[in-house]
Amino acid sequence: MRKTFSAALLALAGVTLATPSWAECYKITAIDNRPSSPTYTEAGKGTAANWDGSVDAAGSLGTVQSVINVNSSTFQPNGTLIASGTVNFLQSGAQPYSPDQILFRCTASEAGKLFEYYATNGDSTYAGYVEVGTVNGIPQAYQTIIDGVALRATNLVTGEYYSRYWKARLLTNLDTDSQGWILVKAKNFSNTKVELFRLSNSAGSTTTGVVNWTQPNTYIAFKGGTLSSNLSVGADSLSIYGGWYAYWPGAVNLHNRIYVRRAATCSVTNVTPTVVFPLITVAELKAGVTRQRPITIQFACQTGKPANTGLVALASGVGANQTAMGILVNPANAAAAVAAGLGTAGSGVSYLLSDGYGIDPNVASGVGIQISRPNGTTMNLLSTLSGGVLGGNNAGWYPVLDDATSSGEVNGVTTYTKTLNATLKALPGKTVTAGKVSATAQVIIQVQ
Repeated sequence: MRKTFSAALLALAGVTLATPSWAECYKITAIDNRPSSPTYTEAGKGTAANWDGSVDAAGSLGTVQSVINVNSSTFQPNGTLIASGTVNFLQSGAQPYSPDQILFRCTASEAGKLFEYYATNGDSTYAGYVEVGTVNGIPQAYQTIIDGVALRATNLVTGEYYSRYWKARLLTNLDTDSQGWILVKAKNFSNTKVELFRLSNSAGSTTTGVVNWTQPNTYIAFKGGTLSSNLSVGADSLSIYGGWYAYWPGAVNLHNRIYVRRAATCSVTNVTPTVVFPLITVAELKAGVTRQRPITIQFACQTGKPANTGLVALASGVGANQTAMGILVNPANAAAAVAAGLGTAGSGVSYLLSDGYGIDPNVASGVGIQISRPNGTTMNLLSTLSGGVLGGNNAGWYPVLDDATSSGEVNGVTTYTKTLNATLKALPGKTVTAGKVSATAQVIIQVQ
């Protein structure tokens, strides 16, 4: 009898573990091959790895440029957007995630009760406590450690701004394993848009140099079962922070990720809006024939007082605190160039390829646009603003005053004009096919 009774208990225990009656979620930090374990990670259902959560130095700035220049009100009136980008959730933790990485495993009874919560860092004076944007017409922009700079974050799934007061998004389309447990994966969380604004009422202590402030500006938290249980919509993150930091998988953080300059610089005032190349045949391209058209760029620089008062003097170059110009291509065009072997030794690309290159059958292949200086020297193009600063020519940066002609100075601001050449030509080592070529690019001037 004792033996039979024992076997019945074991069978019952097995059923209970497979379809538990309790409601709970468990953090997954490693592969667990035990089917009876609540942290079981079934083969083929996702990956697992250690992750620490939103510790003070965790987070990312994603594609936000790594150097910003905080300037005078002449070049940056109050409310000027001085940098922006997107933080991919997969890069927003203390360690990077893979899309299929399981962060939490929850009982089936938690269906419809699992949430992503998001808020600014409400208990930090310089990372989410002081809202300074509303009075300037930029709602939900928060004071940062950088003097004169505020940060605004947007959840790219809901479209809502981050606030000091918690907001929530129901997690949907979640995977399950063969036991019916719900798997909350990294791919289920939101990406974040980040904007940095010039706001004079944002009072920080960092004026120049690398930001050294180990406090995330925003958080993404997970709520499910008993995890982060006291988070609620509208609660003030100043005092409500259940689950921090272990169950908060994402953050935006300026710490050691951005450099601040306060230097005189230049701004683009006008660029040739459209460059149209005459028709060219495949036979001509194969024979080495090209089509070339000029690009005229007009810009203004802070060369004297009062325009450069209180700023490091203008220096044209690609070194630290110097001002450089580059031509930025769209991410998809840059990716196509890299795939075609047209990347540089740095982060730049050597050709501007057409929109849809290699994808759209109506787009010409084996053809690209090369930019050159008046003396014929070819130029590389920017593919990013986040990691390419101080990358020099290999990133696509060139001294701003190269080939520039001055047309006079007024109140310390000198206007300049330069002309570059855009050349449509066959790509080296590629087969040319007929089709259209259409692409856009931006002229960027930035302090390095």
